[in-house]
Amino acid sequence: MQRSTRGGYIMIEDKNLTVSYELLYLLQWLLENEPEKLKKLITGSLNSGLSEHIKNASKEAETSPEEMQYSIIDFLVFLESLLHESLHEERLKKIVEKKMMPALDNIDGQECDQATLDFSVEKASSKFEKHPNENPQEILFKELLKCWKPTKNTASH
Repeated sequence: MQRSTRGGYIMIEDKNLTVSYELLYLLQWLLENEPEKLKKLITGSLNSGLSEHIKNASKEAETSPEEMQYSIIDFLVFLESLLHESLHEERLKKIVEKKMMPALDNIDGQECDQATLDFSVEKASSKFEKHPNENPQEILFKELLKCWKPTKNTASH
């Protein structure tokens, strides 16, 4: 049996399964740090029809061992792709924030509250992801102006 993903992270050759370290770290992290979230996910799946599907599948018992192996591989490949997608998004977010840092340094904290600033950075980051050729500082300032609600105290400065 020979099966691999496009990225080559998960492979089966001669009944040996090869999995990336990143995926192993993710699985270990989830088990150690997110057991309650995993339990809620499983409970939600059972309540959304998985329980009935399991009952029907156990009655039929038509799934071959090879099909089960491929199901596991498909699941691991899916997890791996979600992990890499999330890592990419995190890297992009850090890049965007780094490009916005000079603009953030020029904003007076007494004039604009932290919640407005955080919300503006989040909105600007998502807009910059959709339009990476635009100036991230300009996008931030536009979002900040949309969100900022000056008070009488800030208007007198």
